[in-house]
Amino acid sequence: MTERAADVPAETRERILDAAEALFGERGFDSVSLRDITGQAEANVAAVNYHFGSKEKLVDAVVERHAGPINEERMRRLADAEERFEEGPVPVSEILDAFLRPVVDEIMKDPVTERVFCKFMGRIMSEQGYQLPESVKPLFQQMAAAFAQALRMARPDLSDQTVMWRMHYSFGVMSHTLMHSEKLEQISAGRSGNPGLEKLFDHIIEFCAAGFLAPEQGEEGQW
Repeated sequence: MTERAADVPAETRERILDAAEALFGERGFDSVSLRDITGQAEANVAAVNYHFGSKEKLVDAVVERHAGPINEERMRRLADAEERFEEGPVPVSEILDAFLRPVVDEIMKDPVTERVFCKFMGRIMSEQGYQLPESVKPLFQQMAAAFAQALRMARPDLSDQTVMWRMHYSFGVMSHTLMHSEKLEQISAGRSGNPGLEKLFDHIIEFCAAGFLAPEQGEEGQW
């Protein structure tokens, strides 16, 4: 399929990104071909090569589209929380809210694409073998260091290793929930209910905060 005659390059690029995001979210990065993407975007492979250079660079562009704003918002929310609790450490639940809520907010910007974006973000966080684009790694590293420091201040009895792993577990809870909440409703025969995204988020924060408040097992630093 060829590009629409009236398209301008910026419109074509956005249409390709939209198509790629939807398909990657539904089927994963590896199983989607450029032909699949260009067919849904009503563009051609030459347009992908022109705007992105390769399928791998297209994947990176889709990730960058969301990762930058999400991490910037995380840092802003953490700074706001530290200002509000300047007399003492920020509570764990407030830190986790700053860490996880920007993902939810990004999803809820467009309710029409909520389901697709949930699956896409879940795959970004969990797909085996996927490496973050080099362009976003510094911001991820800065964000992880800032949140680890805030959590160490909130829980000074925990080792650096424990804090980092519990952040990783919290990330995993969000990822698994985004990708598989529908499966829980199916296997529980509806007993799990069908809470909205905001209610799910409240449950995630409650669960992850309880994990951070648990005592560390064994002596500090022994893994």
